[in-house]
Amino acid sequence: MPGMGSGAPGAGGAMGGMMGGCMGAGCMGAPRKEFYASLMAMPNLSPEQLQRIEAQARAWISAGIEEIASAENALRHANAAGDTIGAEQATSRMRDALAQVKSGNTILRSLAEGKLPRQIALDWFKGEMNLAPDTAMQDPVGPLGLSWFHLVTMALVKAFAVAMLAIYLSRMRRANALIDRLTSTRPPPATPAPTAPASPATGSPATAVPGAAGTGPASSTSTAPVGSPRAGLWKGQLRVAAIFRETPQVKTFRLRDPQGGPIPFCFTPGQFLTYSAEIDGKRVRRSYTIASSAAQTAYVETTIKREEKGVFSEFMHDQISEGDLIDVIAPSGVFTFTGAESDSVVLIGGGVGITPLMAAIRYLADTAWMGEIYLLYGAKSTEEFIFRDELEHRQRKMRNLHVAATMARSAGTSWMGAEGPIHREFLIQSVPDIAKRRVHLCGPPGMMQAMKKLLADLGVPSEQVKTEAFGPALGAVPPPGFTEVAEIRPVAGATAAAGTPPLDASAIGPATASLRFSKSDKVAPLPPDKSVLEVAESVGVPIDYSCRVGVCGVCKTKLLEGNVTMEVEEALTPEDKADGIILACQAKSIGNLVVEA
Repeated sequence: MPGMGSGAPGAGGAMGGMMGGCMGAGCMGAPRKEFYASLMAMPNLSPEQLQRIEAQARAWISAGIEEIASAENALRHANAAGDTIGAEQATSRMRDALAQVKSGNTILRSLAEGKLPRQIALDWFKGEMNLAPDTAMQDPVGPLGLSWFHLVTMALVKAFAVAMLAIYLSRMRRANALIDRLTSTRPPPATPAPTAPASPATGSPATAVPGAAGTGPASSTSTAPVGSPRAGLWKGQLRVAAIFRETPQVKTFRLRDPQGGPIPFCFTPGQFLTYSAEIDGKRVRRSYTIASSAAQTAYVETTIKREEKGVFSEFMHDQISEGDLIDVIAPSGVFTFTGAESDSVVLIGGGVGITPLMAAIRYLADTAWMGEIYLLYGAKSTEEFIFRDELEHRQRKMRNLHVAATMARSAGTSWMGAEGPIHREFLIQSVPDIAKRRVHLCGPPGMMQAMKKLLADLGVPSEQVKTEAFGPALGAVPPPGFTEVAEIRPVAGATAAAGTPPLDASAIGPATASLRFSKSDKVAPLPPDKSVLEVAESVGVPIDYSCRVGVCGVCKTKLLEGNVTMEVEEALTPEDKADGIILACQAKSIGNLVVEA
């Protein structure tokens, strides 16, 4: 910028370089320092120079505001994904951008007050050091022939060095204290879990639930990050914040923390939670897939269809109202997709089986996932097309979302799409190169079996197909379609855990081995046709469970001695198996066992 002032020929060029190359979010740190340093050499500013400095300040503010918004979005996504490094980087970006906005505001304020260039630079410097700016610029010479600016600078640098030394010593003391605590053999005192008020619908307070691996209790507020469902389960109460009607037979229930904070657990798209309530004098549990985005921490939603003779769905539709508390265990399930597993995904659903698929779509949208998403959905009629309005809206906003739907019957409606069940041609037309893509399949059992056969015929490898059924399938009911009713039958003289009525053990057949529970210090006969969970219930040993079919992983328990067979072990990871973890609901044996329960 030539002509910046006859008294500072070099400063004008330096300042021009600064203003020409520092107009965006990247002009943080050193470039701003050089800019302010150049102002120190300028006695006065011309009107043209004032305009350019003002333009520079406004450019800083604009770029800084954009960077703050971008960093805030990155921080939200990093927190949702449990990415602590990404969260720190986003926080640092926000801090730098805020400093840039502050610098621009300092310039504008100084120009408005008619301050000299040197005073503008000094105000910025003092702002960086959290000092109040002077009301007027003074240039007298202080002791030792140095200006007061240099003396103040030297004093501040010295004070800063002393403060940093004090911080370092404090951190060293804290680190040594932490090492002493970690190496101490004395266990820390137990902290009781907080309790929530009793619910009119359930009557039970929030409590801690044993960890998924069965090795100890987890806090009532789980700290497991998204993508780490094995880190622990949460058990307690949530409040119904809102109820939305999706179709004549389907409602969405939005749940929040009773105290108004974020939901007290993290989950992965595709996982489910388990409701529990006393209905007609019986304790009933029912698992429902979470439909809301895992990036949403203010609430969690489940979308529930009113089933004919459905004990729990009728209870939810008819008796639960906004404001009620309900008992919940969460999260569970391995039917998950976060975007890290594949660069594209095909989501195929039928009826209410769309809920875990919708959870994935909402999460992928919230995290700005760039892969291709294909949703193929089948419903009985347009009236039963769940989330139709939202999907139409999302298609307009998400270029990578492709929705194809077919109705079993659409007579008398304005439906112009495909009719009948999802068939081979429908798949081929809707998804290019489907054999190369990951497929998630969820729906009624009949549809599931037909779709798996059809996908195999189209060349989709079985390992690329992930499934979860809604409703009974092959003699077992998978978790999201499972309703378990526990009828308690007292037995005279039986010993049970405190607060747990003894169960009738007459149904247990002839035993060939024994089962010892190490924590409860109980021994029970172990028939070959009964699971560890069934025997535990017969003698009052508490083992948490949800699905009872080996999928959810809630009943993970450590096997200390013996060998077991498990018909289903989908919920076990290789690490679980290496650590001796079993699924109590599936584990059976003809030999003696010792388990940690």
